[in-house]
Amino acid sequence: MTTQTSFTPSQDVSAWRSDFRLTHTFQVVSHTSEPNAGQLESTLKNFKAQIEKWVILRRGGWHEHSITVEGISDDSARELRKELASLNGEIKVHVEHMLHFESEAVHA
Repeated sequence: MTTQTSFTPSQDVSAWRSDFRLTHTFQVVSHTSEPNAGQLESTLKNFKAQIEKWVILRRGGWHEHSITVEGISDDSARELRKELASLNGEIKVHVEHMLHFESEAVHA
C-alpha cells in the first residue's frame, strides 16, 4: 500500500520561495485618447509593483501595453488589474500569473 500526500494551501512553502520568482504580465488595451503610460505607471507604483518589462504597440487608434511586473502577490495583481481597468474610458486589462523556477537557470 502506498500513501501519497498532496499539497494543501495551508502548508508552509516559505522554504521554497527562494527557488521561485513570481511575475505578472498585464495586457492593457486602450484607445489612444484614454489613459497614457504615465497614468498606468503611477498606478503600478502605487501597488509597489516593480516593472521588469514594458512594451507598447500602437495599432490604429489603440495602444496595446504588455507590462511584466514582479514584487507583488497574486491577490495584489488581481486588485491591480481592477484598478487599471477602472482608470477611465474604454480600457481592457488581462493579467497572466507566471511562476519561474530559478534553479532551472542555474542548471542550464
